[in-house]
Amino acid sequence: ICQNTLKLYKCTCKPGYSGEGKTCEDIDECDNEFNGGCVHECFNIPGNYRCICYDGFMLAQDGHNCLDMDECLVNNGGCQHTCINTVGSYECRCNEGFFLSDNQHTCIHRLEEGVSCMNKDHGCAHICKEAPKGGVDCECRPGFELARNQRDCILTCNHGNGGCQHSCEDAEDGPVCGCHPEYTVHTNGRTCIERVEATTEISENNVTAGADADKRVKRRLLMETCAVNNGGCDRTCKDTSTGVHCSCPIGFTLQLDGKTCKGKVHRECAADCLFWPTVCLIFSLFHTEKYFPWL
Repeated sequence: ICQNTLKLYKCTCKPGYSGEGKTCEDIDECDNEFNGGCVHECFNIPGNYRCICYDGFMLAQDGHNCLDMDECLVNNGGCQHTCINTVGSYECRCNEGFFLSDNQHTCIHRLEEGVSCMNKDHGCAHICKEAPKGGVDCECRPGFELARNQRDCILTCNHGNGGCQHSCEDAEDGPVCGCHPEYTVHTNGRTCIERVEATTEISENNVTAGADADKRVKRRLLMETCAVNNGGCDRTCKDTSTGVHCSCPIGFTLQLDGKTCKGKVHRECAADCLFWPTVCLIFSLFHTEKYFPWL
């Protein structure tokens, strides 16, 4: 790009290119740890780049993330009976008394007797083949591997990206899902959510618990006030920001319940009143500070 200046001119490169202006080279936006922001495949093009999703996925509106495509919405996925959508793929299932044919879409009626693929108890998870010497041999659909028991089928990353929304790695027990660096794995172990959403999701329970605690405190503060039943205090009640505060006059002590006041009796006074109650009564009229300090 040539730009006029007051004296001469200035050369700059177009967006997506780097250089001093007179010579510009394309920038490979896909060549970084974030894969250009693409969660599946990133293709560099002159001056720009493009994100592409695996089969069974469609590009999200942000042009970077990939979302599952529900194949069952179009013509029942081609299934004769029932179509079940999965992340990155789908599978056909048959009604009771039928089993899937080799094309994995049409259904064949089972026979009730005989050890053959037409028998309902042949035991193959996917494809059943008649063995040359009798019996049956089991096979799996593309993208699956036959298990050690020669009957079950284990999903691999070659089928529907292993049921993973972003990245997939094959393990002994099946696919292990991962996510783009800007995302984190959902609790379902297959889909991915943005890290901000993940933080919100993790802290939701704590926030809810804190809110409930605040509500309980506010409810208690509203219920406890010196204006209602003296706040439950025996003697003096004072409203504070944390609720009511009870106190006792001189000669009394506040009990553990924080409400009740209990008087203290001087030992000397107690002895006098025990042996000379009449004298105690007379003296109490003139020496209240000794015999009844709480009055």
